[in-house]
Amino acid sequence: MIRLSLPKNPYRIDLPHGVRLYVRPLTMAVYESARAKGARLVQDVLRDHAEITLAGGTVEGLPDLNDEDARAGLSQFLFAQALAAAAIIRWEGVLSEDGEPMEASEAAVADLMRYHDMAEEFLVKYTRSHAEAVAEGNASRPSPNGTTAAGLNIAEGAESKDSPVPAEA
Repeated sequence: MIRLSLPKNPYRIDLPHGVRLYVRPLTMAVYESARAKGARLVQDVLRDHAEITLAGGTVEGLPDLNDEDARAGLSQFLFAQALAAAAIIRWEGVLSEDGEPMEASEAAVADLMRYHDMAEEFLVKYTRSHAEAVAEGNASRPSPNGTTAAGLNIAEGAESKDSPVPAEA
């Protein structure tokens, strides 16, 4: 069973250093869109890096794009930025270099996600409600291969209330 209790209204997430985020409820569409954007942006970076290098230029500040783990890390970073940009409505406790409160613009949100502790805490807390809903429904979650029949019934006569009832003879 699963309880349908995901947030339906904006809510607050507290992050380290006194940062408070006000976020939209997470939907599967928003999550998957951010994940796809992270993967697409990594491919864009790879393509652009290759074109710049082919033209004799250099690119600074990127991880080793020949390393699969570095590409995965970059993809996760870009995913966090995309998800935060889609989620955050406003915030408190984020200041500019001059110490002035900042608006939650897309560029400022991307900068906030450059801080490892902020990005990690945001991802954990923002996706927690979905993770808890899946964990709560662990008795009926599909098996890893995507089917609902994860194993053989080895207990004679142990049928669940959802099992088909055999026809009377």
